[in-house]
Amino acid sequence: MNTFRTLVTSSALIFLRSKQALFFTLFMPLVIMVIFGMIGFDTPPTYDIGIVASAPQPGTAQFIAKLKELKVFKVHEGTLADERAALEEGDRTVVVAMPDDLIDGAAQAPRELVVYVNDGQPVQAQSTISMLNQYLDKTSLALAQAPTFFTLRQEKVASRDLKYIDFLLPGLIAMSVMQMSVFSVAFLFVQYKEKGVLRRLAATPMRPFQFVAANALTRLGVSVVQTSIFILVGVLLLNATVVGSYVLVALCVVLGALMFLGLGFTVSGIAKTVESVPALANLLVFPMLFLGGTFFPISSMPNWLQHVAKFLPLSFFSTALREVMTRDAGLSDIAGDLLGMLVWGALLIGAATLTFGFQERDSA
Repeated sequence: MNTFRTLVTSSALIFLRSKQALFFTLFMPLVIMVIFGMIGFDTPPTYDIGIVASAPQPGTAQFIAKLKELKVFKVHEGTLADERAALEEGDRTVVVAMPDDLIDGAAQAPRELVVYVNDGQPVQAQSTISMLNQYLDKTSLALAQAPTFFTLRQEKVASRDLKYIDFLLPGLIAMSVMQMSVFSVAFLFVQYKEKGVLRRLAATPMRPFQFVAANALTRLGVSVVQTSIFILVGVLLLNATVVGSYVLVALCVVLGALMFLGLGFTVSGIAKTVESVPALANLLVFPMLFLGGTFFPISSMPNWLQHVAKFLPLSFFSTALREVMTRDAGLSDIAGDLLGMLVWGALLIGAATLTFGFQERDSA
């Protein structure tokens, strides 16, 4: 027992002294979270529109003033030449050339607006034109004093306001645990193999299992600590909300770390040199960063890709965390994801058992 405790302590100190491990485990993922959290993906899009009207009459001027009050539009007024130049530079979504007497209740014929569309932003341009049409229709009905046939009554319903940072936080936790589990183990043990450290350790009274278990336990502890730091930073700095059980969060993190530790030991068993670790590890890890539900939902992917992405190890991990942290899911609600993690964990640990050994690779 004393031997195992000493090994765990030594493993923790080695990890904490590694600047590279701390950078990729804590600093880099935290920077990513802060940057993405402060970008403001939850802010509704705004459209830059140019308005051309040389001497608008009171009704038209009032109409333009109302457009400026709409948060969805950023209205720019200028000459046709200036606004078209801005449109050609991509600084406008549409440019509207409107007659000065556009809003005139006594007009006998409809007025014509000329809308110049940014061909490089077709979706935004069509959305803008649609909103302008709706606003013009409302104005026309009001001028014509048309009778109101129906009214719209709104009722507020208390619901969960899921912000992007709430979605991002569980994904980044899963990603950082994966990277720490895979890269720190692979680099360390391949380096130990090359230097013959593992072979010398195997010659001591210490059992090889104790050394592996001590390193694994250290990284499980680091996973829980880094998760706590991420949650604290997300909640206190970025106004993230965690509504689920922290016990279930810890359970997901431990299972996820065990699963990816199996992958880390597999990589360290296959890699012949330290230089080959990044290539091999990234080959397995890099696709999951984008397909594992870290930065955007799997449901937004093409259907054929969803069938692949949802069965990835990181997908089970990030989905389980997200369900607990954002929806207060219980154990039964995430049972399928936990089962997926257990299956992947068994497969990866089995692969590690077959590939990993205490003998260094033959350099020849």
